Amino acid sequence: MKNVPESVDHEILNGRIIHAIKAYRDASGCTIHEAIDFVEERRTELHRDRPSG
Repeated sequence: MKNVPESVDHEILNGRIIHAIKAYRDASGCTIHEAIDFVEERRTELHRDRPSG
């Protein structure tokens, strides 16, 4: 996946999805819909790569 700001991953891993969407929008300048899609895809990727427990 393209370079993701560390703050986006941090917010996703802490369950703060709205904050992650805002952080991604601020960094990329994308639309809200693009940010939502990106964060959802990234969340899936992070949870696959870093299973809890």
